[in-house]
Amino acid sequence: MKKHLLLLLCSIFFVTISCRNNHDDEPLENKNQINFQLIGKGNLTGNYAAQQNTVITNATQWNNFLSQIDGQNNHPSAGFTETNIDFNQFMVIVVIDAVYPNGGHSVDIMTVDENPQNIEIDVEKLLQGNVTTVVTQPYHIVKIPKILKPVIFN
Repeated sequence: MKKHLLLLLCSIFFVTISCRNNHDDEPLENKNQINFQLIGKGNLTGNYAAQQNTVITNATQWNNFLSQIDGQNNHPSAGFTETNIDFNQFMVIVVIDAVYPNGGHSVDIMTVDENPQNIEIDVEKLLQGNVTTVVTQPYHIVKIPKILKPVIFN
């Protein structure tokens, strides 16, 4: 009798496991990973900007942003890969973290995914700081193809 009960319990266990829906085997809900191009990444020092996750879609917004981050003695945009963006084809994703009392911090755009209803930007902080005593503010700026969907930052 014990053998039959054990066999029955094992059978129920295996049937339960085989009927589970394994989400790892399914496609990622129609997600389409978007390749992004680096415009600038580093730390603002001396002239800080508001902490923000922003999408820039036109030249006026872009020029206002560049004026905001380029201080009198510090011009981080001089190190950007480009500053002349064709906003008919691209939009710019700007992530600026908080101001920290020490260096060694980062803010990192990891992935950009397009879903049927929106675009998701995955942002992480890979470096956690305490390297130097310089006050810094990490930023990461990329461009992606222009897509007319809401953008969500995670």
